[in-house]
Amino acid sequence: MAVDRVHLLLVGAAVVILFALFADETMPQVMPALRRFRQRYKQSGLSWRTVFTPGLLLIVAVLMRAPLISVYLVAVAVAVLVRDLRRAEREYTVVKPDHILQFIVAFRGEYSLQPVVFSTLDKVTAKTAEPLRSLMRITAQTYFLTSSPERAFQELRARTDNVYLNQLAYVLEMSENAAPQAVIKALEGLEARLRSHSELRREVRAELSSIATQTLIMQVVAGGILLAVALVPSLRQVYTTTFGQAFYVGVLTIMLASSYYIDHETVGLAERIS
Repeated sequence: MAVDRVHLLLVGAAVVILFALFADETMPQVMPALRRFRQRYKQSGLSWRTVFTPGLLLIVAVLMRAPLISVYLVAVAVAVLVRDLRRAEREYTVVKPDHILQFIVAFRGEYSLQPVVFSTLDKVTAKTAEPLRSLMRITAQTYFLTSSPERAFQELRARTDNVYLNQLAYVLEMSENAAPQAVIKALEGLEARLRSHSELRREVRAELSSIATQTLIMQVVAGGILLAVALVPSLRQVYTTTFGQAFYVGVLTIMLASSYYIDHETVGLAERIS
């Protein structure tokens, strides 16, 4: 018995050493990619909730030990995770109206002191959040390379269909033939429209938050029921037959479809207001 324990400790030590060597060799390459991934999806609102539902479904799939149910739960977990990652990716590429508002306020302040469009654009861009920062940096760089305001703003319009950025491009493009005070006044008007839009968006999101909370409660209750069925042998036994597994999958499909529909409608409404 003592020899077995010594062997077990030696094997465990060897595994730890091998893992440490592997981590030491791979972490310098892996960590930058992980940091970029984390930064990219954190800005998109990706959180622990994104992996909670797929993780719970995988746990239930293992505990149920019923082929049809387990395969179905694994497939649903993968589908939910892919959907949330795609949504996060889409969120990352969308220019937020609040970021545009902050940019216009900062630009107007700098422009009033030094009415030179692209110098001001270049200065303000450094303090702007992504993805707006990249759009404005490309716009400024295009001008510095071509000396053509028209080419610069064409490049901006080609990369985004945001209505407020198109209005901003129009105002700045017209600044070549307008007095600085007229440009500042036009920027103030655009800023006022963005503030009204922001207020409307806050009101809509406040109303949608109650729906999101109710949906979350439904999902938590449903998850608790699934976990209870998987943990209690007498309840799990009911779903070991072919009919029981088919019934389980059918009921779960209805629950998931209802949750998906509510979530899809609320997210779609929020995106239309954004």
